[in-house]
Amino acid sequence: MERNLLLLTLLSSLFFGSDTFWFSYRSVTRNHALVYEETNISPLTIPFDGKKSSTCRVKIKKSNYNSPLKCLNENFYKILPCFYSSSVKVTSQSQSTLHDITDEVELVIVPTRFIVDFKDDFANITILK
Repeated sequence: MERNLLLLTLLSSLFFGSDTFWFSYRSVTRNHALVYEETNISPLTIPFDGKKSSTCRVKIKKSNYNSPLKCLNENFYKILPCFYSSSVKVTSQSQSTLHDITDEVELVIVPTRFIVDFKDDFANITILK
């Protein structure tokens, strides 16, 4: 049963979602220091025909031995600015007491679908809406 599920997942990612992925990000800073960070990139196994929103070009070279997912995860901070124009939520809270001031900022990029196309030394990232 587990083997069949694994094979089904691999085959569906090969045929349907080989270059379409989900992206999400969350970070929390307290007094300008990063206290929490969550980064997510995962393959999208269900085909999606959405409107193309924007395209970003990032200097990333994918080796023949790495999967696109591994290459994207290794270069996460290079592709992060491409998603700032998508649905982003920023909240800021400040608390002051007699002895101290606490400032907390949370940045959330909601899950976003995107397509990656590796060309020579660049990756073209197209955000889908």
